[in-house]
Amino acid sequence: MLKAQSPLFPNSVVSNDIDFILSNDPDTFVSLDFIGLDDKEMPDSQSEDLFDQDTFVFEASFSDGVTLEIWCHSSFGSQAAAQEYAEKLGPRLGKLPAIHRDPLDHVVIHNGNATAFAEIEGNFFILYSENMDARISTNDLEETVFHEAVHASIQEIYANDPAWLKAQNADQAFITEYGADLPSLEDFPETALFAYAYIRYPGRLPTYVEEWISNNNSNKIAFFEMFYANKIVDVLEHQNIDINIYPNPVSERLTVNLNRNILKNHIKIYDNSGIIIHEFISDNSEIEIDLSGQKTGIYFLKVNENKFVKINKI
Repeated sequence: MLKAQSPLFPNSVVSNDIDFILSNDPDTFVSLDFIGLDDKEMPDSQSEDLFDQDTFVFEASFSDGVTLEIWCHSSFGSQAAAQEYAEKLGPRLGKLPAIHRDPLDHVVIHNGNATAFAEIEGNFFILYSENMDARISTNDLEETVFHEAVHASIQEIYANDPAWLKAQNADQAFITEYGADLPSLEDFPETALFAYAYIRYPGRLPTYVEEWISNNNSNKIAFFEMFYANKIVDVLEHQNIDINIYPNPVSERLTVNLNRNILKNHIKIYDNSGIIIHEFISDNSEIEIDLSGQKTGIYFLKVNENKFVKINKI
């Protein structure tokens, strides 16, 4: 049995040959539609130009009813060239756990070659076409999308959660050097990818990696079980829970409607810093929540530890 504190890898995605996510894993991606041209904010690590005119805008649809816009930079030159990369992204988004896909606002794709990054507060991430092709060739694009989606979905809520900080402190070990170098920013998504494979697909990781995780990251794994354990997979993928909220944006009272009456729905609403502002248990499939006393901003609704819905409070 391994008993070591040193990181196993420089980083989670490109410094090893592990296939964390396989091409035949469950995929909720259904279709891609071209919406049209629009002017969009397109952050770019290779340029100071923030805004793009005539961005190619696509909408990806998923089998659970969720849709997500993909914005491709105008430098692709044609709808066909932009759509090629939006189509490459679609199935990778479809393989994400719902908890990482549903909170995303959109995804940006630039025509060029740079490393992907996320805008955590904006709930989106940025990819580059040539880097996408390179990572497809090494079977790493699924993992890249997963890593950036973790940043852009739940990190803002959970990276400073007392339960996560307690797990970090208890383990005192980082599976990657990247996570060790940036523990407050990168350890969360770096660990998440290993935890996802370890929890969801036992035996997929090499034996020595599973042994290292068991010996050195048991508390972090226990933390991620609330997202990736089989009982949550069953709720998300097999019970077909659908959450509708209205009005959104909301100024006073928010109505939460579930498509089936599940006994003891556990409702939580978080503010943008991850603090729970409402928490209660209800037997009803339709619930009203008074948000009139909350300030303008972004909030997140979570039902039964499974799924996030973004709320715009005005």
